Amino acid sequence: MRRPTIFLNELSLTSDRELGPQELLPHVLATLKAARETKRLRRDLVVVGGLTGVTFGVGTHTFASVLRQADYREEWRSLKELDQTSPYGPDDWIAPSEIEEVQFQGAAGVGLLRALANKSAILSFAFRQVWDNPNLPATHLKLDGSEDVVSTDIEVPNLAKPEHVTIHEELIQEIGADLSSSSIIHEGEDFVLRMYFNDHDPPHFHVMALSNSSETLARFTIKTLDQLTQSARLRPGIRRKVIVWAENRRDALMECWLDCRKHRYPAVPN
Repeated sequence: MRRPTIFLNELSLTSDRELGPQELLPHVLATLKAARETKRLRRDLVVVGGLTGVTFGVGTHTFASVLRQADYREEWRSLKELDQTSPYGPDDWIAPSEIEEVQFQGAAGVGLLRALANKSAILSFAFRQVWDNPNLPATHLKLDGSEDVVSTDIEVPNLAKPEHVTIHEELIQEIGADLSSSSIIHEGEDFVLRMYFNDHDPPHFHVMALSNSSETLARFTIKTLDQLTQSARLRPGIRRKVIVWAENRRDALMECWLDCRKHRYPAVPN
């Protein structure tokens, strides 16, 4: 389980015209609130991009000039509490290839490319309306073995206001998950149960459709077997099978959880 990382969308820092502090303010507050809500879901969250050093609009405003009123001291504190790295990110993040880029409306975005490489999201400021959407249509360009450019239409998850965090809650909970750092604890006929090393609380396990799939259908707490997030992808029949299998194995599942927290492969429950 890699440390969860989201990436500053540097393309969103500019505006079509010069904006004053009062025009910038609502968008700055919305983005900070989205960042705080994201960190509430993942306390070990890292924001890559040097958030405190950015300039807004046409490059004339900073957080200091926008949040200079005393009413926004809490926002200042939350900004400083956000774990940030600039410009490279934590040691275990995935650095994109040098032969690829992601473009949005013809402009190449470093944050967009990093989010794609890490199956993550970008943090945007919606000074322009195009950044006010939860998913951004973009183009992934990459050289193939023959040095031809392969173009693929993609969507990049975007966090510009708190509502986007709700939309992308499942994704946020999954950022950093890696099949190579996890353990299959049970294989049913049509589902697989998996735990990730050093995963976040509360203790839980993931339900997946196939052993080689990285897509989580649902997550269940070990203690109560409550489903952490509702998902239409989890069929009721599979949900019943999961609960029947797990309800008499909670102590063993908790031992598995403690082993995974220590990066040890657990003994699979019978």
